[in-house]
Amino acid sequence: MARRHWYQAFAAVTGVAALLLSAGQALAAEQDGGPAAPPEQSALGNHQKNIRLEMGVRTQYIKSDGFNPFSERDVLPQFTLGASFAFWAQDKLSLAGYAGFDYGASSANLRSEDASLDLARFSLAPEARYHVLRILALTARVGPTFTREAAEVSGPLGTPLLKTGWKFGFDATAGAALELWGYSSGASKKPRLWVMGEGGYGWTAPLALTFKPEEAGSVPQRLTPLDLGELSVAGPLFRITAGLSFW
Repeated sequence: MARRHWYQAFAAVTGVAALLLSAGQALAAEQDGGPAAPPEQSALGNHQKNIRLEMGVRTQYIKSDGFNPFSERDVLPQFTLGASFAFWAQDKLSLAGYAGFDYGASSANLRSEDASLDLARFSLAPEARYHVLRILALTARVGPTFTREAAEVSGPLGTPLLKTGWKFGFDATAGAALELWGYSSGASKKPRLWVMGEGGYGWTAPLALTFKPEEAGSVPQRLTPLDLGELSVAGPLFRITAGLSFW
């Protein structure tokens, strides 16, 4: 009787082992010869090729003497908007077209008068991106800018003196973009949340700040021109933005 129980136990163990062995062989065959994951699931996909809208803050340090009448510091903060379209990708490298708009203002007291400055900058540039990680890309951008500068000096006597001009320039920056939220699959059509930071140098052609008196009118006028030198909006800059990408 005991020998029969041993035979039954041995048969049961052998059967279980045979089932486990056949299951292991089937699993190995499935792993070796089964269908591979779709390439778009593991590729960068629209982590890399996308349309991205962003907004944030740009800060530029300006050492021009012509900026001193309009600011007590050598810093010009600006609100910034940007849009980009990444249209080409090869492995981890991609290329995008970028369009941006910056607006900033500064004011200070000039002796007994008030001085204010408004700047609106438009920019276009190609942007190179390299994905170090799926959610992290290094960026570099160089391109022309077109800036409207409007300076105003006003005091207790006379009408305000205005000086405006459109000036060409350029921005050259490098930085990084970090994806904070989004599906890991590169085939996902859901929006992705990014934060971008970059630093570099911006230059705008000088604007001569020579304010001439207006023609005589019904109010007292300044009798002599006011010359504040040249304003050169040039210096190191830093920009930080948040954005959404989709495609």
